[in-house]
Amino acid sequence: KLILAWAFFVWQAIQPGNVFAGETTWQSDWEKTVKAAEQEGEVAYSASGSYRFLDEFHKAFAKIKTVVVSLSCSDVVSRIMTERRAGKYLADVVRCGMTSAHSLYRAKTLQPISAAFILPEVKDPAKWWQGRHHYGDGEAKYLFIPAGSAYVRFASYNKELVNPADFKSYWDLLNPKWKGKIVATDPRTGEGRNGARFLYYNPELGSQYLRRLLTEMDLTLSRDYRQATDWLAQKRYALFLFSQSDDTLTASQQGLPVQVLDTTGFKEGVGLDPIGGAVALMDKPAHPNAAKVLINWLLSREGQLAVQRDPESAGRNDSLRNDIPKTEVH
Repeated sequence: KLILAWAFFVWQAIQPGNVFAGETTWQSDWEKTVKAAEQEGEVAYSASGSYRFLDEFHKAFAKIKTVVVSLSCSDVVSRIMTERRAGKYLADVVRCGMTSAHSLYRAKTLQPISAAFILPEVKDPAKWWQGRHHYGDGEAKYLFIPAGSAYVRFASYNKELVNPADFKSYWDLLNPKWKGKIVATDPRTGEGRNGARFLYYNPELGSQYLRRLLTEMDLTLSRDYRQATDWLAQKRYALFLFSQSDDTLTASQQGLPVQVLDTTGFKEGVGLDPIGGAVALMDKPAHPNAAKVLINWLLSREGQLAVQRDPESAGRNDSLRNDIPKTEVH
């Protein structure tokens, strides 16, 4: 009877949907994937910005070397597309700003990133802000957004020309008194795209607001953040829209009369900025198993902690995981 009872227990445990069977399955899949990744020996990570957090990945997976392609996001895309035209598929995991990431998405060079998810903590949407995974593509499959922060780089101002208390809404920027006194990052590039995107998709602003801002306010457009910040400090302009807050704060610390405009109290709210862009999985990765290991680690609690603690990120990598502390985030 004991033998029969034990046999029944084992049979029951391995049935589909059983918690024990599920646990055994993912652990087995994970072990096989890690072993295969170690045989591949390396993973190609293409991105802009700091990648110091990968030091922690190396500690966890010493047998998997990371080959980092560190370029601007536009150059990452150009390199990948050039390689593919030559019949070479060398990239595995990519992390780029949303514009460049969408270029890869539209070119159909990606596969659904969830195909790589193995660890339960990565699969579980409850571990993430709002209880869901966040994506930057319309299909919510390809461009995974692991980090975000309140969009506080909307504008900077000259303290001798502007009283920040006069601004309680984005509509206040359309006051005729500011006509011809605003410089803005070109909406076709960098922070200009981010700012214009926020205005366009805000339900209380939208295309009407963006059209009026661009056509009625006699804006001067720039693609050079430092130059625009200098113009602001020199009183050539009173306001700098779609600014780089780091440039403004550095100038302020140097004694120049500039400061970041605090929009957190604006009645239309603030946007959520996808810090660091989106993580994507190439459709034909050179090292498919190592790519899965890197993605699972990167989106795990351990990986997101490492990203937040990256010493070169200046505390900007605010992970959307809700099960990790935010002591490193500024």
